[in-house]
Amino acid sequence: MNKKKKTKLTDTLKTKTDFKSIPPLKEDLINSLDERFPEQSADMQWNDREVWFKAGQRSVIKFLLKEYQEQKEDVFRS
Repeated sequence: MNKKKKTKLTDTLKTKTDFKSIPPLKEDLINSLDERFPEQSADMQWNDREVWFKAGQRSVIKFLLKEYQEQKEDVFRS
């Protein structure tokens, strides 16, 4: 059975090896953004640009959620 390698999400302007830490994230900010830009299926009324735009918005939220989880785990490990 192949184990899926855990990859760290990066922004598209950096190489996958050039990680810069981001400032500590606050839970209330993450929750607010998660509510404002929820995971959702594309609406049939949206054109392709809207679909990609909304996918990009959500991609940022997913990155922040993952980063927040990693920051929390690092606090517990310290």
